[in-house]
Amino acid sequence: MPRLIPLLPALLVLAPMLGACAIATSRSNIVVLTDNKAVIEPCTKLGEIDGAAELHSVLVLDKARDATISRLKIRAADLGGTHVFTTVADIKWKGPSTAGTVYKCGA
Repeated sequence: MPRLIPLLPALLVLAPMLGACAIATSRSNIVVLTDNKAVIEPCTKLGEIDGAAELHSVLVLDKARDATISRLKIRAADLGGTHVFTTVADIKWKGPSTAGTVYKCGA
């Protein structure tokens, strides 16, 4: 046990950072992000979500976009959605908005 005591401060610092990771699931992998209103017109709106994280401002922009996309997909899947209407879908996205609207399309 005494050997673990020096590791405790490192664990206290790293644990919150690991909580910011977004891990995709099979349900979230099928969620589509779009910034084209025509795609979601025939769909049912389920709600609003946000893909922000505490580390968002610290991450490199490309990594921040990838992480934001993952969080949006995961949160949309949790609501039962198939599509997210968001500006993050634009490849030229530079922030700061990480919000999206979740829709369920199809049967």
